[in-house]
Amino acid sequence: MDTNTTEDGSKETEGFRTMESIKSSVINREHVSEDYVPEGFKDQESFLKDMREKYDADMDYDRDNRDAAIEDKKFTAGDQWDSVVLKHRKGLPTLTINTVPQFTAQLVGDWREDRNAIKVLPQEDGDIEVASIRADLIRSIESKSRAPRVYDSGFESMVQCGDGAWRVAVEYAGQDVFDQDIFIRPIDDALSVVWDYLSVDPTGRDANHCFVDDKLPRKEFNKQWPDSDPSTLGEADTGDLLASGWCDEDSVRVTEYWRMIERDRLLVLFEDNTMLAIEKDDNIEELTEKHGLPVKTRVAPCPYAQVHLVTGFKILEGPYEWKLNRLPVIRMSGRVVNVGGKRTRFGLVRYMKDPVRLRNFWRSVAAEQLGYAPKAKWMATESAVEGREDEIRKAHHSRDPLLIFNDEAEFGKNVLQANPAPIEQGLLNEAAVNTQDMKDVTGIHDASLGIRSNETSGRAIQARQREGDIASLTYYDNGNASILETGDVINQLISQVYDGTRTVRIIGQDEEPKLLRINDPMDPESPDLSVGKYDVALSTGASYTTRRVEAAAAMMESVQAWPQLLEVAGDLVAKAQDWPGAQELSERLKKTIPPQLLEEEGEENQIPPEVQAEIQQL
Repeated sequence: MDTNTTEDGSKETEGFRTMESIKSSVINREHVSEDYVPEGFKDQESFLKDMREKYDADMDYDRDNRDAAIEDKKFTAGDQWDSVVLKHRKGLPTLTINTVPQFTAQLVGDWREDRNAIKVLPQEDGDIEVASIRADLIRSIESKSRAPRVYDSGFESMVQCGDGAWRVAVEYAGQDVFDQDIFIRPIDDALSVVWDYLSVDPTGRDANHCFVDDKLPRKEFNKQWPDSDPSTLGEADTGDLLASGWCDEDSVRVTEYWRMIERDRLLVLFEDNTMLAIEKDDNIEELTEKHGLPVKTRVAPCPYAQVHLVTGFKILEGPYEWKLNRLPVIRMSGRVVNVGGKRTRFGLVRYMKDPVRLRNFWRSVAAEQLGYAPKAKWMATESAVEGREDEIRKAHHSRDPLLIFNDEAEFGKNVLQANPAPIEQGLLNEAAVNTQDMKDVTGIHDASLGIRSNETSGRAIQARQREGDIASLTYYDNGNASILETGDVINQLISQVYDGTRTVRIIGQDEEPKLLRINDPMDPESPDLSVGKYDVALSTGASYTTRRVEAAAAMMESVQAWPQLLEVAGDLVAKAQDWPGAQELSERLKKTIPPQLLEEEGEENQIPPEVQAEIQQL
């Protein structure tokens, strides 16, 4: 990784590595020099002290939410009995009827079914064609990163406990190249991210810092950083680190400490109305020859996202940084309620727990009564069962249909049978009420879960399903906002990572990949991705795959209503189908279409206007 030293002794780098790549690369590790001092601090110890104070403050502020989130996840996984109740029911049925994953899966399934794509919009000096190429490049980055799985994992965590997270990372494109690529990487445990407690944006956009924790075994830590063994510290320092959880006898906490920093830059407006941010290594003479003399100048702050890999007592690696207006760690928050300045964050499971616990309890009591129901009780005089007490007492364990009493026993007089009371219907009724409480709390009713309910017409079923969707819009909107932030970070990184001449793979809206030569000064047709300003947005509506399937079905219905369509657009009808040989058949049918109906060279492949009019009329 290329680095250079700034005037204040800090290092500017060309990229950063994820925790996974840091842990996996032991060879050629870039150690921090002893005389390195982070920007804004007089020495490393003051930096580490400030870092520890921020970490403790963030953890203390959010501790209640984090503890509740852990309980939510355990509850979803089936740990649904209160420890006190469980102790009192020792030896008795304690059923766990876990339908919570079905409720969360409904939201996750809807989320997976309705994918939103990132699109790029040009700003004042941007180009529409380059914006389209940037969007295709983002689509390729998502494909290489298996982004849908990353998004789905974060969304499911958010639905379960109110918090999800992932990261945007820059890594080398391969083991034998110097080119770097952008990737979207998962953060499996969202609670391993400790956020700036002053941040209120559900995506973490306004966070000035955050921590991404990992715990390494002592042996692995000493292997990767042999000069940083915590056992070499003084007894007082070791005690403080143990008390604050930075290390213990078996492991050491290693964290990525992300923070936003600002550096001043000079903005210059030239005679040709070109405005540039002048870097320290820019050639001013070349710029004045190209754009004319400077007309206006001003100093403006430029934000950077910077990361150090640290533990509680030492900076292990860094800094690595990128020119970004936010941290490249993306948060996905559930519902948030602010009560007196204290933010309570929760997901779908939080307020389902009481109804679920009660349902488990009443169903367990009902099972207990059913278990005793076959065990009839006998009342008899001592002479009637003398010598047979144990045999009669354990009769319900035997399948012997014959129960023998003494000769003087007379049924109905000195031998009586007391049948057990039937199971109380109130137990099952209460369990049914708790089941309904779960639906009321979540807003997800039978129609949304695919269960037959009292709705009979299709319109009534759709109306009830829509109620469930509307009740969950907060989760969908927050999820979409996080994807939009991901696209924004990638869009900012593109001009920094893809700033040289190279060949990249892009994926168009039709999901067809192709290779493109970028930033080639020898080719006037090669797009330059290193210049221009661009924004991102989310495209709404059905995905291209869904629209293609719908278009194919609509075309076949049109052919059935108007068979002559095959004579003028048979190649397009065949091309839209998704079965083996459809492409070959399309090429063959194209030769039978009248030339005047075929598009001219260079035009987009589309249905002729007169054919579109006929289809619209049908």
